Amino acid sequence: MSCPRIRTLVCALLAALLLVPPAVARAQDYPTKAIELVVPFVPGGGTDLIARLVADYMGKKWGKPMLVVNKPGGGGIVGARAALKDARPDGYTILVDIHTTSSMHIGAWKTPRLVLADRTYAARIVRDPMVFAVKADAPWKNFKELSDWVKANPGELIWSSVGPSGPSRYTAYDWFTQIGVDATRTRMVITEGAGDSFAKLAGGHVALAIHSVAEANAMLKAGKIRLLAVLSPTRIKYIPDVPTAEEQGVMKGVRVQWWGAIAFPAGTPDPIVKKWEAAAAAMTKDPAFLAGAERISMNIDYLDAERTRAFVEQEVAGYTDMAAKIGIRR
Repeated sequence: MSCPRIRTLVCALLAALLLVPPAVARAQDYPTKAIELVVPFVPGGGTDLIARLVADYMGKKWGKPMLVVNKPGGGGIVGARAALKDARPDGYTILVDIHTTSSMHIGAWKTPRLVLADRTYAARIVRDPMVFAVKADAPWKNFKELSDWVKANPGELIWSSVGPSGPSRYTAYDWFTQIGVDATRTRMVITEGAGDSFAKLAGGHVALAIHSVAEANAMLKAGKIRLLAVLSPTRIKYIPDVPTAEEQGVMKGVRVQWWGAIAFPAGTPDPIVKKWEAAAAAMTKDPAFLAGAERISMNIDYLDAERTRAFVEQEVAGYTDMAAKIGIRR
């Protein structure tokens, strides 16, 4: 091969390299350092559980540390803002986003502290039904008995909610509406996550906690709580002996569900987001990852970035309407 031809090929190669956008080049090397997965709640809840499962899997896959950082406060909004508003949009700070910090928060507030435009989704990882949990030695044998007692004694019910506009509150208010109870006569105790809620339940500080199946799993296996109902169209494989709320003739329909997604600050380079989207798709099909989810009774339900965005937008509309109807939109 002649020297002029070699020089031409080298120049062409250099020109092609120069045409590669910087963001694409960074994504090809990404990650080059540790990544923080921000959990805006205390350890022990569903968000924390899925974050640690993802961190363990992706840390091994990419050979870089995945650090789960718990930043509770403000019903999840403190940590969510830290991840989405304060962090650099470089792909090294990720929010493990859930309904509480997105659709439910936006639905409950006319001027929310975070909006959908503040985040870019890579994928939804999990979706789980809600359960009604009481202390192991509680007097109610089933959900119907609890509901009848609340109708007769609303002022005596003390229940927990993660933040003022989380899934516990939406679910509880839906329940109160359906059984004809004035929610304002009950007492809501704000907690900083499912771990905090179940500690208060086991300690007798609240009579009822409403959380996801996975969040209730540890306390249930330890024999410290009982589940009276699952809010799902059918019974769940992880808790087959727990009847649905509708099966017991108490509630109709499922309006609230727990889910978790991978979200980046707005402005994060698209190639990095797409790299996570592809990795999440592969991860949620991997038998090793699915076995880990099985151990914590978590229902993996993947959606890609576009469908996750559409799903959350639909939830925002639904929870905005629901919040207005049950009187918690302000």
